[in-house]
Amino acid sequence: MVVTTNAQLQQKLDSLVKIMETGDIEKFVRAFVPLDLSEEEISDYLSRLREDQSEWENIKVEIKTIADGDSVTKIEGDQVKSAVFFFQHPSFDQVDREVEFVFEDSEWRAQG
Repeated sequence: MVVTTNAQLQQKLDSLVKIMETGDIEKFVRAFVPLDLSEEEISDYLSRLREDQSEWENIKVEIKTIADGDSVTKIEGDQVKSAVFFFQHPSFDQVDREVEFVFEDSEWRAQG
């Protein structure tokens, strides 16, 4: 188990988990996606999550895994401006994942 050493990033991850637990997909997307996405790109991602329950469930389990540190094997980056979480996907055997968060405009957001 490996968790971030950055309190603000951990707070962001925990808040994303709480939003997901409410089932408010739009609120989650608007708190999660990179700040430079257009409204069209945000709407497209939001539609995909609403239409594909398995994709929504997948992102939920990944964010919870990162927040809890479960299955996280390492975090690369300085955890001040960037943090890349490496973990085995909890729902799929032998599927390694990496998810990056970056700090921009005073806020942590997913990258890419």
